[in-house]
Amino acid sequence: RSFKCTVMVLAPDDSRQMYDGIRGGGQQATEVALSTTLARRALQSTDTIFGQTMQIFAYSSYRRVTPGRPLRHPKAHSDGGAERSVLQMARIVAVFLALGLVEGNDWPNIAGYTPGSDVTKHANLDLDQQALVQALKGGTPNWELAEDWYAVGGYSLSGKAPNGLRTMKGFSTGAEGKMYNGNNCAGCPYKTFSAFYDYYGDFDYADKWVSAALDGTNMAFSSGRHGPNDFATLGDAARIEAVKKGTAYMNVWMYVIREFEDAIDDCETCADGLNCNEFSDSLSSDSPQYNAVHAWDEGVAFYAGSLEGPNVGGSSAGEMVYRLAEKRCANFGTCESGETGLSNVNKKLLADFTAGEALLKKGLCHAVRPIVDRIIKQMTVPLVQGSLRYAYKVGESISGEAKVGTDRSQKNAAEGAVFTAAVLPLVHECNVAAAKTISDEMKF
Repeated sequence: RSFKCTVMVLAPDDSRQMYDGIRGGGQQATEVALSTTLARRALQSTDTIFGQTMQIFAYSSYRRVTPGRPLRHPKAHSDGGAERSVLQMARIVAVFLALGLVEGNDWPNIAGYTPGSDVTKHANLDLDQQALVQALKGGTPNWELAEDWYAVGGYSLSGKAPNGLRTMKGFSTGAEGKMYNGNNCAGCPYKTFSAFYDYYGDFDYADKWVSAALDGTNMAFSSGRHGPNDFATLGDAARIEAVKKGTAYMNVWMYVIREFEDAIDDCETCADGLNCNEFSDSLSSDSPQYNAVHAWDEGVAFYAGSLEGPNVGGSSAGEMVYRLAEKRCANFGTCESGETGLSNVNKKLLADFTAGEALLKKGLCHAVRPIVDRIIKQMTVPLVQGSLRYAYKVGESISGEAKVGTDRSQKNAAEGAVFTAAVLPLVHECNVAAAKTISDEMKF
């Protein structure tokens, strides 16, 4: 508590950031956030006494001093006074660099990507997905709890959401205003979302699918395509796959693209830098490019999530589209080393995420468009691979392919139905007959 008060008195500009860090991350996260901010303040300070004081607070925080233990004068920490304090600070900064907090950023990397803004709360959405999946495990799925994680949320704080929480349901129910015809959507209608709306005839197509599966009710899209989906009579295994694959690969997948489109909108239309990101809860900035980068960072955060961690390749604990790309590359031999190593999808995406961020920081808005187009194509690859994988498992036998159709189950059929639901509108945009063939073979 004394550290928090010290920050608010001596470094008022950082009080909001420290509050977020203290509230959201536990002791270790609090100490890292506190130490990082104080170190930056100390290095920037032109006041010797202020600078040394901040150095000692940073040093003490990093060393996890015992509560109530007195903080000594800077010289008491060293024989060399100010010179020794600077050496201590250098060691602390080295620790920050090792943690990935580089170039003055206070935020952790996301699967190798270094964000230019704080999107920690956004990345935490995958914790809702993890909790939803957990609720559906076991012999008796807890549908009510799963629906709560989907529609109410819990881990992804948002200052603009009605209940203070960002939700996967909201990604779909708010799609019309954020992706098609909203007043604060300069680039609307977005091309990819338009293809899905044209195919399904519903702005909230993803929520209609997931909510019906959660509730065990029958549903059909307004267009009549890829249905009907009789979740009232389908068993639990089918409903479970429809829910947990639908949330990640229908709701979240589309919203990731929305954030990249929004970044271009912010870059091109937000002149004063104060009213950008109408749908974001980020703090304002003096630079419109910062706001554009923030939307871009949000896209990466939702694509990978927090569970992937800071390193390239992520973690097997991941729950979002990043993890799907890693799983499918092993199935199809599209990893860096065939069936092992980083997926080629995520390798290419990391390069494009980084390139887009750099262009937005420079205000080169139009140059970002071809990068977003490439990103959408790469994000589609795992959906195509998923569709093919489960068609192989449940399809009719083929001469010379002994294993085709030998793994039929309610679960595998459901996975095939939801993967194709996530990609069919893009196929339909290219070839109507091909999309109908795929849907006829793979729908529930």
